[in-house]
Amino acid sequence: MVDGLAVVVGIMVGSGIFRTPGTVAALLGRPGLTFVAWTLGGAVGFLGALIFAELSTRYPQAGGKYVFAREAFGRRAAFVIGWIEALGTYCAAIAAIGVVCGEYLARLCGWPASGTRLLGTGLVLALTGMNLFGVSVGRWAQNLATAAKILALLAAICIAAAAGSGAGWKGSLPGAPTGLAAWGALAIAFQSVIWTYYGYPDAAKIAEEVKDPARALPRILLFGIAGVTVLYLLLNGAFLQVLPFERVASSNLVMGDVAEAIFGGHAGRLMAALALVVVLASLNGNLFVTPRVVFGLARDGLGPRALAQVNAGGSPWAAMILVGAFSAALAATGTFEGLLSLAIVFVLVIDGFMVLVLFRIRGRDPGAPFRVPFYPAVPLVFLGVYAMLFFAAVLQQPGLSAVAVGTLAATYLSFRLLSATA
Repeated sequence: MVDGLAVVVGIMVGSGIFRTPGTVAALLGRPGLTFVAWTLGGAVGFLGALIFAELSTRYPQAGGKYVFAREAFGRRAAFVIGWIEALGTYCAAIAAIGVVCGEYLARLCGWPASGTRLLGTGLVLALTGMNLFGVSVGRWAQNLATAAKILALLAAICIAAAAGSGAGWKGSLPGAPTGLAAWGALAIAFQSVIWTYYGYPDAAKIAEEVKDPARALPRILLFGIAGVTVLYLLLNGAFLQVLPFERVASSNLVMGDVAEAIFGGHAGRLMAALALVVVLASLNGNLFVTPRVVFGLARDGLGPRALAQVNAGGSPWAAMILVGAFSAALAATGTFEGLLSLAIVFVLVIDGFMVLVLFRIRGRDPGAPFRVPFYPAVPLVFLGVYAMLFFAAVLQQPGLSAVAVGTLAATYLSFRLLSATA
């Protein structure tokens, strides 16, 4: 269980908490409302963790969501979910993380911000090339890296609490949204919050490697999201304890600005270096995992058989080249905010569909090693929140939402063509 918890927490605590607090604060304009967003994010994540705990204990197989979709609705549903998650959600996420890496590298080296996309694209390609040689990290290294990351963040919280004056708790931004506009801003800001909490469903991808999954997987999911929620609330409180709210809202590396405010410029650069290392690890982890989803789809006859090839080092090289090239193209052409929004629209659709998967499976077989409590209220609340966020995205970002819906439709229509080549 410890190994699984380290993996899940390590995935969740990545680029998001370094990059998105400023975005959320800028959109909402008031410190109180930002805390509402972060608290609700943890609550919605907990509901999602309950749903994935039941699904993953019913089908403790590598592959996660596309396996659940296949069992509930057949191969075509599995095809759409698998490919949208791999090339839509995760490639957009890899590209967004690459852009963040470029931002932090530019800040650390004093380079102009105009080159961040190029830097991010280069890092995506470089790590793709490294993974082609079969480079992987053992469980002990993952545990050590996660522990070091959490300890560093807890130290930052303690130092900020002791050294700060509470400057960020007062006031608001000029033009901060009110009334109905505040609800629209909260819906858009919630995209960044969901991104920052996201990662807990990936526990399903390691289900085959967990001992006693019926007991361990629910604990991994629920303890993971609960612990990360507490950590994120404390971190956001620490930021406001040290920095004026206006500075939090204008920052793309709040933790670095906090360190600089307390200890001077060298500390800010040190925190930027720490953030770069953490985000690079997150980028590498996503580049390691995502090709294996593509490999699994191809191996199961849900994609071209050529993508199931493995090299001597054990890496699915064809799938890795596809994922790396597509992610690099997205990083070269997109912004962090745009890529994040695209990834989250796919998350809203796919994870919302998982509720329908749960209803279908429960209707056929009510018994399970772990059952969502207060069924069907819990999954219905989760689905309702995701539906509202999706419609808010359509209203606020119609062009991006149209791209996401068009991609879903094209994937659905291409099932017979691509599965026929398997």
